[in-house]
Amino acid sequence: MYYLSTYQAGQFGYVHAFATATEWDAWLLRVIPNVLDAEVRNLLRSNLKHILVGMEMKAGLITPHATRGAGNASVLFESYYTMMIFEFCVGAFSVCEGLGSAFRLRDIGDNGANAPRIAPNDWIASLVAVADPNGNLDLEVKVRAIKSVRDKMHQDRLGARQEIDWHAFSYDDAFLPAKSAILALLQIDLQHVPAATNLTT
Repeated sequence: MYYLSTYQAGQFGYVHAFATATEWDAWLLRVIPNVLDAEVRNLLRSNLKHILVGMEMKAGLITPHATRGAGNASVLFESYYTMMIFEFCVGAFSVCEGLGSAFRLRDIGDNGANAPRIAPNDWIASLVAVADPNGNLDLEVKVRAIKSVRDKMHQDRLGARQEIDWHAFSYDDAFLPAKSAILALLQIDLQHVPAATNLTT
């Protein structure tokens, strides 16, 4: 059994108490550049806080499944486990792209009101400049790895479908780099990260 909040002593299962979307506001308000258009800031904050909560819920399923130990019951069917990792990477990509684009807009003096298109290389560079300026966290490598996983959902649309290696969605190759990338972003203002989040552990 899996619980999204606390459960009574003696019950078997995994428990995951996570931050609420509202608890992410304090961090996002400090991280999203205040030079952006107010509506752009509000929309980005609203989108990202719900994505972050969704990522917490997925991490709360993925981690106990991956670390359950030999002989212990699974938390997820293996196919769900793989898809949860994929979805976590899509969420991580969205957070990276959203914040990276916001930083890029600030860098070029654009408030974002006209919704300019920002190339991936540009927003990745701006994201890394803020969250990993010395390159100690290998953030660029991790973001590009997340992007590679996320891009697999477009294979059919691009007419370039190939047999997908499901190892690309593994705990070690996809989830851990994605979670590590998010942790690097949280370090921008760790003081205002919700105390209850599992994205820092």
